[in-house]
Amino acid sequence: MRGKEFPQKKVLSLVLCVAVMLSVMVMGAGAAFSDQDKIENTEAVNMCTALNIIGGYPDGSYKPEGNIKRSEITKMICVALNGGKEPNVSTNTTPTFSDVRGTNAAWAEGYIESCVAQGIISGVGGGRFSPNGNVTGTQLAKMLLVSLGYNANTEGFVGNAWATNVNVIASQKGLYEGLESMDTSAALTRDNAAQMVWNAMNAYEVEYKTTIVTDENGKLETIVTVQDKVVGSNNDKITLLEDKYEAKTFTGTFDGNDKTISTLKDGQIQVEGMNNKTPSESVTAKFTYDFDLKYIGEEVSVLYKDSTNSGTRYQPDDNDTIYGVVVTGNTSVVNATVDDIDGDYNTAGKVSISDTSYKVAKEGKIVTNLVNVDTGAPWATQTAGVSDIEELSKANGDTVKFVLDDQNEIVSVYVTTTDLYKVTAVSGSKVSISGIGTIDTAENGTSVYDGVAKDDVVAVTKLYQDKPADATFVIEKAEAVSGTVTAYNAKTITLEGTVYDVYNEANYKSGLTDDAVTKLSSDDLDKEFTLYLVNGYVRAVQKGSEDMNNYAIVTDVNSGVLDSTFNEPKAELLFADGTKKTVVLHKDSTLYTTSSEHNDTAFTKTNKVDTALEKGEIVKYAEMSNGQYKIEEAVKAETYTATDTAANFYDKDTKALKGIVTDGNCPLFYTTADGEYKVANIRTLDDIDLSSGGKQTAYVTNDGKVVAAFVALAGKPSGASDDTLYGIITDDGQVTSKNGDPYTMFTVWTGEETTVYVEGDTVSSLNKGALVSFDKSADDTYDQSDFTILDGTNTAKGQAIAVSDYSEADQTITFANALKLEGGAYVEDGKTTKAIDEDAKIVYIDADNQTKGDDGMGITSFDGTTGYANALIVYEGGVATNKIVAIIVNTNSDTNVLGKTDVMGTKTVTAPGSVTMTNANGLTASAVADKQTAVKGEAITYTVTFSGTTTAATKVMFTAGSNSTVDTAKCVVTGNWVAQSATQANIATTKDGTGTVTFKVIANGSGSVGAPTIAVANQ
Repeated sequence: MRGKEFPQKKVLSLVLCVAVMLSVMVMGAGAAFSDQDKIENTEAVNMCTALNIIGGYPDGSYKPEGNIKRSEITKMICVALNGGKEPNVSTNTTPTFSDVRGTNAAWAEGYIESCVAQGIISGVGGGRFSPNGNVTGTQLAKMLLVSLGYNANTEGFVGNAWATNVNVIASQKGLYEGLESMDTSAALTRDNAAQMVWNAMNAYEVEYKTTIVTDENGKLETIVTVQDKVVGSNNDKITLLEDKYEAKTFTGTFDGNDKTISTLKDGQIQVEGMNNKTPSESVTAKFTYDFDLKYIGEEVSVLYKDSTNSGTRYQPDDNDTIYGVVVTGNTSVVNATVDDIDGDYNTAGKVSISDTSYKVAKEGKIVTNLVNVDTGAPWATQTAGVSDIEELSKANGDTVKFVLDDQNEIVSVYVTTTDLYKVTAVSGSKVSISGIGTIDTAENGTSVYDGVAKDDVVAVTKLYQDKPADATFVIEKAEAVSGTVTAYNAKTITLEGTVYDVYNEANYKSGLTDDAVTKLSSDDLDKEFTLYLVNGYVRAVQKGSEDMNNYAIVTDVNSGVLDSTFNEPKAELLFADGTKKTVVLHKDSTLYTTSSEHNDTAFTKTNKVDTALEKGEIVKYAEMSNGQYKIEEAVKAETYTATDTAANFYDKDTKALKGIVTDGNCPLFYTTADGEYKVANIRTLDDIDLSSGGKQTAYVTNDGKVVAAFVALAGKPSGASDDTLYGIITDDGQVTSKNGDPYTMFTVWTGEETTVYVEGDTVSSLNKGALVSFDKSADDTYDQSDFTILDGTNTAKGQAIAVSDYSEADQTITFANALKLEGGAYVEDGKTTKAIDEDAKIVYIDADNQTKGDDGMGITSFDGTTGYANALIVYEGGVATNKIVAIIVNTNSDTNVLGKTDVMGTKTVTAPGSVTMTNANGLTASAVADKQTAVKGEAITYTVTFSGTTTAATKVMFTAGSNSTVDTAKCVVTGNWVAQSATQANIATTKDGTGTVTFKVIANGSGSVGAPTIAVANQ
């Protein structure tokens, strides 16, 4: 807060450790958004969010790089000036601006009118406000300065020099503080807008003081000066924040929450600091707020409104309005692992962490897993503190956070311990873990990763309480690495050249897997092992690679032989995620001589690939450290059917395949009509009935569930998601080699960067900036014919539209049938509303720069100043009567969605022909039109240029061409010509005829504008 400074201390980060406790609590201010790491002005964004001035998006993001619309900023200012509450605003009978009411910005009309009434905004000229336009830094600065009390006319915030005057005072007032490198004339990001608003909230309000003085001639003179506003008996200056929100700031140390401090009520946190009345008096504030425990022990600021009716005055409590809590950044923090502590530093009063020396406070505490955070394990002398901290170094895999006080001495140590365990059972929300017991993951804020299953090796952290029944658990899948062991000793294991430290330099933990070992021997060198890690340290070791529990289907094989370099064994596999890859088979793969197409009843092993494997055969696999794939044929005789006519092959209600329940991640591999292999998660599909024609089927079971299946469907199963992609080509293409053949590699923005390889080194039909659609290929390779160029030339290639309205809730989009020019702006000439498929793909692009667009803006209405089509819709099957399956939205209004600068739906203006010289009378004449295209309501001017001297009184007459109407105003003339009407001008005899006559017509939009008739004759 301005006016109160705190000692600044450096923030140290020695190791970015995995602090598992961070994900347990609901995020409070300081980590409110999913894209928090992209926010640069963290305090400003958090505080403006807490003050209800600005908010995030439904997906939990803030989108700091997005822009702020002019309509949006008016609401932000109105809410801020009303203390964070929704203000009562109204609209005028006649709106101030012509481009707000009746548009998709109509929701903001009340806020806009309120800002107009207060002198905060004045529009962009021509009676327009441009509600969907982006706000620049200077524009927002003007609005904020007026909100602080400045008079726009007095300070010169209007007129040609307005921007300069605004920037000068804005800089003096601190509105650009922290944004010194920002281009104030550019569109403002949401990140920087929050910083400017927060700066304004902390700036002093101003007022004008009128003084009457006597000048040197004895005349009275009125002088008006601006000064910081003062209030109260002490003439205290007042900030906008204090005035509108009655806010105070309480600064102190975050001690913890109700999970870590037993005296707190549910949802409360505790901050120990100085009260606002007597700064030397330390108090403990307890109040309800969600705040991240990763900041425990650090200095925070609490922004609150102190209740005068109840509670404790001058400090936050549950009777107060808590606007927000943010970390000040004034606490030095060292994050490390206990292995980074030097256990033999032998320097009085100090410890060494990652080779940096730190002094230890005379009193402090060590807290483990946030249990008993009030006292922890305390030390009462500096010597004891050094000893206790160095004792931690005897372990090595635990993470630790050191908090330093104002003297840069370690005063608090927070240790987080994690160990590995084996899951023995999963039932609903309950997970049984060997060595811990059954944990109900729905209780005590416990978190567990998706897909946890029996026999998983998991990393478990127990927090807050010692008793398992009361504790909060963080359960994560254990990190595992596989490879060949090349060296080892009691402290380290070298795997494929990478050295891993052994957890606590002890024996490896046993019992986690069937092939677990507690020690390595010389016989284990150059053999495959899997290491299970805790924070990067080896905690458990298993012989061989991880269990093969992934499934793929064979789509092609060669005639290779296992363990042969001369005749390398290869197979093309389609994986459960839809990717396809040609892999080299590992020598330890298990192959059987084929007795039927998809199963092996004899179980006779073979090393010949083409003898064992058939196309369409399911295999389980594991990727080895050398990049090869170890596979094993998975289907047995009893789960293979050559001609399956099951009426209920798959039942979506019971989620069962042939009566056996399917695993939640079970892939169904199938063939399409053209024989291509595809895959879908079977749980996403509708019923599959094979009774109308026998199909080849196979499936694999594990632990009583179907974990993979195949059906030669020769079609697409009902319910399978559409894999058509839509987007913009963002590069020029680069010739490369793939599988030994030439391909041209392009990047297509489809909502994410998608790389495609198009066969051949010359691709004439694909160019940077082109909009395309294509069906996703498993191996990312395509032929040119696989792409449809979406140029809007017919409905099969999309339809470019000018969006009027988009309703996400109703799944509809409304767009203009045509455009017309009205009041200097392009508006709709009729509208059409279409339904959007619930699974429609929406892709945001920047057509001008031929790259991805800003998805933070959503689908907005078209820009009436340009008349450009801002979206392209794709109909199902390319038929306009069908629903919309894709929308490509252009977020850059400098061009239309096709990257062009054509107004949507313009009609051709036919150039005028030769002037008809019925009676030339010494004159020559020629005519030109001022434009080649026009929309309904748009003016077209035809200029007739004359030369020569008249030999008789002469007139020029004008008749409008088809699909246009002559304007009612008289024609415009130069030289000796005299306008008679809208369609005629005269000139007297023996006059210099050099000059021009300009006629104007208005296009009616019905079709191409025909050439006018222009004739010169005697008067």
